[in-house]
Amino acid sequence: MARGKALTYEEFIALAKENYTKGGGVAVECWERYQFDEYVKMFGAITKTKALRMFRDWREQEKEQKAMMFGEQW
Repeated sequence: MARGKALTYEEFIALAKENYTKGGGVAVECWERYQFDEYVKMFGAITKTKALRMFRDWREQEKEQKAMMFGEQW
């Protein structure tokens, strides 16, 4: 999978599964094809680099939410 190549929905989900515990779980559990298509229409193609950045951002958000809920750093 080339870094600058636009991912298909199937490639995006496969990459998310490979990075499940690093934020990719959000895509695996929450993103349907229509949401992926809508995102691409609104913001442009999702490349591997962009997807990995999205996963990292989602993981950071999860950590912040847990810290606010439980008063601890995860």
